[in-house]
Amino acid sequence: MPQSNSNGLFDPALLRAAQDIYSFYCQVNPDRERRRQPIGVAMNKFSYRGKLIFSSYPILLPEERFISVEQLEAEYH
Repeated sequence: MPQSNSNGLFDPALLRAAQDIYSFYCQVNPDRERRRQPIGVAMNKFSYRGKLIFSSYPILLPEERFISVEQLEAEYH
């Protein structure tokens, strides 16, 4: 489940870093029909490094936060 602060919002810098990772993936793989669709991005809340998550049940480290693709796309538009 996505983890957020008490307002239900992610750290804006963390969210932006996750959007950058997802956007780069979409740019490198423009054929939407052929690319694997990630379910979100696992972001390290300290280093702002992240990785795309493709499995249904991501396992996160204590310092990681999961941001779903739906959240990324909603914040992007």
